[in-house]
Amino acid sequence: MGPRIVAAALLLCFACGRASGEQPVSEQHLDDLRNGYRALTGTFYRNVAPATLIAGARLGITAAFKAAKRPVPLLPPLRASVDPVGQIAVAVAAGRRAGVLSETDLTYAALTGMAHAAADRYTVFLTPKQLKGFEEPLNPPHVFGIGVLLQQDEKTKDVSAAYVAPGTPAEAAGVENGDVFDSVDGTNAHGLDIAHVRALLLGQAGTTVRVRLLRAGAPRDELSIVRAEVHAPTVYQKLLPNGIGYIAVGVFGEPTAEEFGAALRTLQRQHARAFVIDLRNNGGGYVNAAVGIADHFIHSGPIVSIAERRGTTEFDADANADALLPVAVLVNHYSASASEITAAALQDTGVATLVGARTYGKGVVQQIVYNGDGSAMKITTARYLTPHNRVIDGIGLAPDVAVVENEHARYGDPAGDAQLAAAINIVQAKARL
Repeated sequence: MGPRIVAAALLLCFACGRASGEQPVSEQHLDDLRNGYRALTGTFYRNVAPATLIAGARLGITAAFKAAKRPVPLLPPLRASVDPVGQIAVAVAAGRRAGVLSETDLTYAALTGMAHAAADRYTVFLTPKQLKGFEEPLNPPHVFGIGVLLQQDEKTKDVSAAYVAPGTPAEAAGVENGDVFDSVDGTNAHGLDIAHVRALLLGQAGTTVRVRLLRAGAPRDELSIVRAEVHAPTVYQKLLPNGIGYIAVGVFGEPTAEEFGAALRTLQRQHARAFVIDLRNNGGGYVNAAVGIADHFIHSGPIVSIAERRGTTEFDADANADALLPVAVLVNHYSASASEITAAALQDTGVATLVGARTYGKGVVQQIVYNGDGSAMKITTARYLTPHNRVIDGIGLAPDVAVVENEHARYGDPAGDAQLAAAINIVQAKARL
């Protein structure tokens, strides 16, 4: 299906050569400045003048000194005929000589200023810490456990399995959603909080944990479950009454397309007769994950087109659609980016009915340009177009059926979720349930 393109992050790294002769900053920081400059002048979706980036870098350095509440040193004047990256490096060196901020801080300040100068709200510089925080939701950390998400009842304080992820040791052992943990390795779990129960369930891969459960209040036989490497799922599914398969997608991350396929197959084995896909509050992620999900429902034709400087790339369905039942997609104002790609594709092709509220309207694609020190520049590189060539950026998607979210909505519970209840009525009518 082509290279992995990302609505919130596409992995890319520029190779940088060494500077010849004497240089005002370290090689690593010079490489960082080169990476940022090349990304903003060569890959960013519109032209940015070199003088604009130099001025932005100088403003970033000035802002760093002001934030530190220290006098701003005299920076060298802007010279249009001189190497831009070299001028920025000289400004960093001038700031370093003031003895207040480190070269790393000043380099990051210059890159932050350059990103801001591009005048695009999605183009930003990320420090190593910020980059980690950005990427973690898209690539959930792995732990060693049994594969359940825990929840605690506010009244009884019992800790139970909110969700048993497909393909995990817990599912293989027969743990079901809603099962209450009575004891773990002989420790009474009543009265313990989620953190303590989780700590008891985690351990080295290959070790065994003994779990006693209560199901509908009745005790079950003790289970011996072998721990394995698992990760927090990005997709959740359950079968609602009347054969309605409900799939909630939290983020379009690295494992999401595969997890969605597993969730879909689970519901198909449970004889689901229609589907509701919940993309509310989903801020997006990888484009390929969005295409992979849409591929289950669209048999042929375009899913999305990515319009870049160098041309337009079209992502077509792979003719492997395996979910041909009635579908509704839940969206709201916080459905953005990759979630809008999936929703738009299913809406344009007539596969699904969009229910809820107008989406956020983030119709642009970003790349992440990585630096060797763990920092990165996230830049906007393209706009995406729906199968009907609609532009969504700044506009969003209008739902086919507008439903106002009820107060204190309980997502996933038809009795406490007006938008979900409306979507269920729509797919039930289509399926004649």
